[in-house]
Amino acid sequence: MLLTEASRSSNRDLLRIVRAIADYQFGGGIGEKLFDDGCIVKISKRTGRPKYVYEGEEVLATVRYPDNLLALTLKGAEKLSMILPRPRFRVVIKPKALNKILKGMNPTARDILNVDEKILPGEEVLIEDLKGELIGVGRAVVSGSLMKDLASGVVVKLRKIRKKH
Repeated sequence: MLLTEASRSSNRDLLRIVRAIADYQFGGGIGEKLFDDGCIVKISKRTGRPKYVYEGEEVLATVRYPDNLLALTLKGAEKLSMILPRPRFRVVIKPKALNKILKGMNPTARDILNVDEKILPGEEVLIEDLKGELIGVGRAVVSGSLMKDLASGVVVKLRKIRKKH
């Protein structure tokens, strides 16, 4: 894709916006690491606001409306998992629950082995196995500290799951 000078400067501005969102959502400095200078931001035809962040041909994230936060794809979640220190934004699944999760079922409190207690409801979370390999990405239903204390109930709504694990 050939970028003109005007579209390059426009993309820089859009990239600055999505980086600021990532810094707010995941912590200072994450935006620049997650979305390097090679990333392209596409705008929504309907709203004129940033919608998709691409790295090459792959989408890394979508800007959700109306909250204007990022929803990560598996590729975006992989990058984030390499950037963030453990256990930040991570939910570790018990080995016996792995097959259930890989079939697309949402993790319940019983499936959780370890969790970042700082997770807040609605935050984007990385679902990992015991070895630290990414299984999927989703949104927390309850706080991380509550995930550990609950006896049952869905704690994360899965959005994307790795097909091969």
